[in-house]
Amino acid sequence: MSKIKCALIGSGNIGTDLLIKIQETSQILEAALVIGIDPDSDGLRIARERGVATTHEGIEGAVASNIWSEIAICFDATSAGAHKIHNEICVRDGKLMVDLTNRNL
Repeated sequence: MSKIKCALIGSGNIGTDLLIKIQETSQILEAALVIGIDPDSDGLRIARERGVATTHEGIEGAVASNIWSEIAICFDATSAGAHKIHNEICVRDGKLMVDLTNRNL
């Protein structure tokens, strides 16, 4: 059985921690793409070192990537404001969105 490909939106501590946990413990998920906005972020560097595709061009770079069509689940570890846009794009493209942002509801 092949693993479900997922994208991690946000290359900060939360996104990077989730990347490592998925790679080291999940029998179901495959971290296939890490999305950030800072080309020099430690999270993107760690993802690349672990063999995961990355983009530093945000959600737009992810959508333009050749792997986007394979992504089934997106984990958003950014901000509540950015999540609104990310969620709209992911829903439009048929991705399941998991919101890890800190929203005050």
